[in-house]
Amino acid sequence: MNTPVEQIPATRSRKALWLGLAFGGAVIALFILGKTGVIGSLEAFIAEMQQLADTPWALPAVIALFIGAAFIGMPQFGLIGAAVVAFGPVNGALYSWIATLASGTVTFWLGRFSGQAAVARFSGDRAKRFTQFVSRNAFAASAIVRNVPTGPFLIVNMAFGAVRANFLGYLAGMAVGIIPKILLVTFAGQSLMAAMRGSPLIAAALALAAVAVFGGLWLYARRRRQNGNFIAATQSEPVDSGAEKTD
Repeated sequence: MNTPVEQIPATRSRKALWLGLAFGGAVIALFILGKTGVIGSLEAFIAEMQQLADTPWALPAVIALFIGAAFIGMPQFGLIGAAVVAFGPVNGALYSWIATLASGTVTFWLGRFSGQAAVARFSGDRAKRFTQFVSRNAFAASAIVRNVPTGPFLIVNMAFGAVRANFLGYLAGMAVGIIPKILLVTFAGQSLMAAMRGSPLIAAALALAAVAVFGGLWLYARRRRQNGNFIAATQSEPVDSGAEKTD
């Protein structure tokens, strides 16, 4: 028997909270290791990206990185963090936003052309409900799945294509839905870097901004779930797991 959407247990919301905190810790670890050079390969990789900062190849390089990462299971939190470190908070956030849209476009059309293969992991009624959910409002569905536990973004994005969702609605929803994640990573990273430079007030302000973004995001996701306005694409895998596995 399928569990009604309205009866999705509160444990899912707690899982989303802990998942978000874990990703936040991963972002902090990324900035610390990258800044201190503890992980030499990461430092070298970011240095290579920084060399492209003043060239026309900066944005294409980030786009290529995000598209490739979608197929090898690299979490977008780490990609966004690396872009922010390499290109600064403004350009890094902007490049990440554009690159996520490019990656989402590729995976959407891959799903459109592959058809049922993209949703083979769905089970009967779940696939039907997901299709109905997307068909009602591709914009809202695409925005919501960026910020609540659904499944690996590669699978989710392909599913939108496979069920023939409106592409412009899907793309617009993604454009809006990925902003909180990018802001969260940017604020958290800049807060840590300000603290390391000896600017505690700036660090505290940015940290509070990051907490506000994450807190608002979690409360919104919880309300949507309680109101029955969300249908998970897969049974167990969280958003942006190590498996977009996008943004």
